[in-house]
Amino acid sequence: MEIRPLAIGQPGIRAARTIEFLRTRHGIDKCQLADRAMALGCPAAKSAVFRIERAQRRCGIDDLVVIAGALRVSPSAPLRESTAP
Repeated sequence: MEIRPLAIGQPGIRAARTIEFLRTRHGIDKCQLADRAMALGCPAAKSAVFRIERAQRRCGIDDLVVIAGALRVSPSAPLRESTAP
């Protein structure tokens, strides 16, 4: 059986853009965010942060909660439409 990646919908793309917006607003780079996420228990944080922000990887609930914690925002923040430009 062929493994096919799941498409990333508009909410996922919006979350990716908002994560990038929040990260830059906090003045941290992708590596710093990944390091913070790894410290909170996300073992694949380095590649995950890069791929999530480029909308090449779906942001699952586990990723969302860890990234939000690393950004020190509510897990719902990346899902809000009005956060990113």
